Amino acid sequence: MARRANTPEATSSRDSASLQALFRLSSASLPVGGYSYSQGLESAVNDGRVTNLVGLKKWLLSALDLWPKNDALLWALIYSAIKTRTFETLVTLNRIHWASRDVVELRAETEQMGWSLVRLLGELNWLEGDLRSCLLKLDTPTFLTAHASACYAKKIRLEDGLVSFCFTFVEGQIQAAQKLLPIGQAAGQGLLGEIQPHIDQCIEKTLSHLHAGEACLHTAAPMQAILCARHEFQYSRLFRS
Repeated sequence: MARRANTPEATSSRDSASLQALFRLSSASLPVGGYSYSQGLESAVNDGRVTNLVGLKKWLLSALDLWPKNDALLWALIYSAIKTRTFETLVTLNRIHWASRDVVELRAETEQMGWSLVRLLGELNWLEGDLRSCLLKLDTPTFLTAHASACYAKKIRLEDGLVSFCFTFVEGQIQAAQKLLPIGQAAGQGLLGEIQPHIDQCIEKTLSHLHAGEACLHTAAPMQAILCARHEFQYSRLFRS
């Protein structure tokens, strides 16, 4: 019997499945506990470094400027390692990312969110075969590793997965800021729109560094580390980092 050709309906259904998976991974309602963390933003507010919308934008742009040689590049390298089935590289990159979280709270954050997402992916039956085995054997799967793995498993393109990863970070920071500063929802949405071109630039730079691999990695962000360390002893706080 002849193999059934792909129909427009079948193609649309396949694309829709990946797109809906992308939406789910980008959603603030993803049950991994991201709402509990501010990634140093609460400490920056307490320190007077971020006091309004303008300061928040500078804070976000400074992160996106670093990410093409930092988190975004690590994400892309892990996705590429899964695609080429070089799982030993995935293990190494996961360790590098964990080690780059040089403050107790940041490590606890990526460990808790990473394990939560790995467990969720298992419950949703998104993982199978060697990828599933590899993630379950990791001592400390980071959220970045779990997110990249989920995108590959659901046939989400590398570029689209990077958009989701970067957008999730930016939206999470804005939502955290709305609890810490007098910033309304409309203003937050306006800032999301202003940040969009910078997310595109971050991804473009990340892809340009991808061919060089680990040689381009640069994970030092000393001021964030200092602020996160101070947060451990902050008298009053809403977030866990």
